[in-house]
Amino acid sequence: MKRFKLWMTYAVEFTVCALCGWLYEEGLELAVYHAYADRGVLHLPLLPIYGFGGLLLVLLYRKRNAAWFVFVTAALVTTVLELAASYPLEWALGYLPWDYSAWICNFEGRISLLSSLIFGGLALLLVKVVHPLCRKLEDAPSIPVNLAGILCGAAFLTDCVLTWIVRI
Repeated sequence: MKRFKLWMTYAVEFTVCALCGWLYEEGLELAVYHAYADRGVLHLPLLPIYGFGGLLLVLLYRKRNAAWFVFVTAALVTTVLELAASYPLEWALGYLPWDYSAWICNFEGRISLLSSLIFGGLALLLVKVVHPLCRKLEDAPSIPVNLAGILCGAAFLTDCVLTWIVRI
């Protein structure tokens, strides 16, 4: 049962990262273009790449999480992740959901130096603030944590299926 609760805390953390990624993307759109642009690929305000990326970073920095190390390596890891994800996403969706071609030091509009630095900072925030807060769920009673994890996971998976069906 303890292992299940751990998985449910990861489901909640995935959802938090995916939601924060959506908020970051929307905030960036508002700041740069002064307009709302639906940055998500799902119906819910979640960006799965931030959820998966967040969990990857949490696992990578379990033992070694000095601030400078997290910033530098996370900037590299997230850049590689973003580049690697851009090709299958473009193939599956028929378009690339982001475009850095107007940003300095970019590659095919898929990645840029500035976005890499931003992601390094966001990773630092994740590892030093968000993840420790989510770990406090391990001390909370099992039933609400498990219920929250199940609801987060079910909502995400249902949205993925519905989104895929609508696009076919």
